[in-house]
Amino acid sequence: MTRFKPFSRRKLNKLLRDWSRKRWRLLTGLSFVMLGLIAVVTSVTIVFVPHTPFMWWAVGATQAGMVAAFLLLIQSAFFAHEREAVSQLRGAWGEDNTRSELQRAKRKGHVWGWVDSIQLQGSDIDHLVVTKCGGLVAIDSKWRSHGNDVAQMAASARRAAMRAEGITRTLLANERGARHRSKAKPLTVTPVVVVWGAAQHDVPDGYSADDVAFIAGRRLLTWLATLETEQVSKEAGRDLVTRLEDYRAGNWASNSTM
Repeated sequence: MTRFKPFSRRKLNKLLRDWSRKRWRLLTGLSFVMLGLIAVVTSVTIVFVPHTPFMWWAVGATQAGMVAAFLLLIQSAFFAHEREAVSQLRGAWGEDNTRSELQRAKRKGHVWGWVDSIQLQGSDIDHLVVTKCGGLVAIDSKWRSHGNDVAQMAASARRAAMRAEGITRTLLANERGARHRSKAKPLTVTPVVVVWGAAQHDVPDGYSADDVAFIAGRRLLTWLATLETEQVSKEAGRDLVTRLEDYRAGNWASNSTM
């Protein structure tokens, strides 16, 4: 089964791969040093500590702790040298948190489903949600410590909504040319920015900028429950979710062959 990683995580992984390739000699040397230290500590423990069940547990715990400390050191060095990595990591946190809230919304019956990480040229749509009473919602997840870039976030969300409208029009147009008509009718796409991190505490209820709704992450579930703009039937909603999933899978397959 294909795992559709968020755009931010894909960029973060690419940054890590590139950083590791440039420093592979250093990383290899440090790995051998760490293995040597583990061997020395293990040998000293076995020789000088009485052989009891606790001793073997201590050996395993020490080895695991040293490996964890080594990996943490490498990770810290990576984030210290790659400033963009911190931004991508925060973006991944925001998308993960939004996904968790959407799972709660589906369990409570506020949405029919959603599709994450619809890949587009140069970016993606973070989450395209098929609601029960609010049409489609295109969510752009953001992790911010401050809200100084509201205009930029609003512009990004509008672009995502426009792309979502284009995708749904394409899907429905293709279906109209087929033998069976789609049971999903065209739906209004609402652009939304969901803010996580410290900045979410400064987002007032009902705030919008340039016709884009800004919602604190902790209030996303409540906001979805209040939507009453456009009813979507169960059959149409699930049908559209399936079509969007197929569209995403097709995009990933075509891009992976390039």
